[in-house]
Amino acid sequence: MKFAQELNVIFENPSKHKYGYYVQVLIYLNILVSIGVMFLETEKSLSEYFELFKTINMINIFLFTIEYLLRVYSKTRKRIKYMLTPLMIIDLIVLIPFYLSFLNIDLGFLRGLRILRIFKLFRLAKFNEFDKMILDIIKEKKEELFYIVVVLFILLFTLTPLVYYFESKAQPEVYSSMGTTLWWAVITFTTVGYGDMYPITTVGRILTTIVSILGIAFYAIPGSIFTSSLLDKINQRRNKRRRR
Repeated sequence: MKFAQELNVIFENPSKHKYGYYVQVLIYLNILVSIGVMFLETEKSLSEYFELFKTINMINIFLFTIEYLLRVYSKTRKRIKYMLTPLMIIDLIVLIPFYLSFLNIDLGFLRGLRILRIFKLFRLAKFNEFDKMILDIIKEKKEELFYIVVVLFILLFTLTPLVYYFESKAQPEVYSSMGTTLWWAVITFTTVGYGDMYPITTVGRILTTIVSILGIAFYAIPGSIFTSSLLDKINQRRNKRRRR
């Protein structure tokens, strides 16, 4: 078996290669260590270990780089297409800030994207199955979900002008524009309610009550659709396994 083909088996079907399991353990251990170090680097009380964290991070980046290059090399065909897949793009985004720092290009704000490494865990076989299941549900229920999103936007853009009309007169500094009122509608509809904006007029409070109730209802509808579809998929998969 050619080296590229062996690498492809190790990365894509680790259970079918004698070294696959060990390589996968190393990859996921590297991910967990890098994320742990990212959090520890922000603890000022651990400043004496910052140099150690920096060294560990460089090792992490080196291992990620080797993995990325080997993954690309393992694809003897359609490498560009493979590099444009979501997980490979995530890998590249994680690596870019580190190497740009050598060119005196400070993209410090991108360092936070290192947390995206955790998405590499989705390359696990079980995660891949679950990921496919989720995508199938979205495809099958796309019309229902799209309808709910459309109705949601209609409600938001209907209630926003009404609340603005009544509250802007009573609280012109709070409900200063339609855009600001839309922000209130969104956080109320999602039942977050930060408390930075709330109506004081009778009509405004009635509309807020309606928005809150609708928000709870519209959370329940897509949740029930998704949950029932997921349970159906899980039962179908169990039935297939029993028939084998």
